[in-house]
Amino acid sequence: MDSQAKTEDKRNATSTPIQSAEPNNMKYRDDDGVEHSIYLPQGTMHKAWEYLQKKRWDELAKFAPYTNQGYSENDFKSGN
Repeated sequence: MDSQAKTEDKRNATSTPIQSAEPNNMKYRDDDGVEHSIYLPQGTMHKAWEYLQKKRWDELAKFAPYTNQGYSENDFKSGN
């Protein structure tokens, strides 16, 4: 690859926005040793993590079970 082609590749790589999404599921074990897998809609990961750290099993139980919901195009945010 010549230097002009390498420069063009770098330009293309930096001009393409990076797409990212928060994780959409979380597994945890409650105090009774029961494993749970919950679905995390975008924007809820930090709140769910807070509930987990505080052992708020009642709040975590309000999340829908994770059943391989996957991601939609709207879940992804562009960044640089």
